[in-house]
Amino acid sequence: MSSYQQLSDLPQAMRRRYLESLPEPQEWFLEDRVRSGEAWDFFGEGYAVFDGDTLVEFYAENAGDAHLHMSNLIRQRPFRKILCKSFDHVVMTLANENGWTLVETGFLFRKRNRVALKKTETFQLAKARPTDLNEAWKIGGDFYDSKDEVDQIFRSNGLWIGFNDGQMVGNGVTIPVDGSGHVVDVGMVTRRSQRNKGFASLIVAELADLLERNGKRPICGCAESNLASKAALEKAGFVSEHRLVQITIPD
Repeated sequence: MSSYQQLSDLPQAMRRRYLESLPEPQEWFLEDRVRSGEAWDFFGEGYAVFDGDTLVEFYAENAGDAHLHMSNLIRQRPFRKILCKSFDHVVMTLANENGWTLVETGFLFRKRNRVALKKTETFQLAKARPTDLNEAWKIGGDFYDSKDEVDQIFRSNGLWIGFNDGQMVGNGVTIPVDGSGHVVDVGMVTRRSQRNKGFASLIVAELADLLERNGKRPICGCAESNLASKAALEKAGFVSEHRLVQITIPD
């Protein structure tokens, strides 16, 4: 069999079919890695995307050929880890049938109940201004990848600032996940000295309410170890029924 070939660009029409085949929206944590990833083609019958030594997206046009494509891919472009949404049933089925090791590494929130959070009169959420960017980066150094990412989110109109008594207590971000802009990933970070005071929940709840009023669907996710973020998202009405899963393929 001929070797699968590395691509310079993702096959966008085929990728749209993959995203449409999922019962829930794509996860931004993976989307970000797919955008900068290394794409491989299966003779026009599917594709795979790698972030270093980790497979981050896999699609076979004919689900019945998924096992064959995965087996060939492991031989021709060796890798040992897969990051997968628990609702990606094709990859999850392959992992279970092959007895690969599955470890849940993140919570994915795709459902939200409307909640009414108590808010002090001194709290305000506002669109970020250019003068807010340096302080936003200082606050969110453990949330953003870089200062450039802060600037990029600001330029895309997705950076929000939470103020209490005029002090910046946290940031919120809104990042469209699908091409239509209907599905939007929501995130938040608070100043260390202001954590555990309810500001994270207020920020993300107000952003989610705003999106829903505009006919959009807010989604979010957090690491399995980040119980503080999980609690804040749940307080804001989000419900997790799905997981980010790391799959390990034995040698």
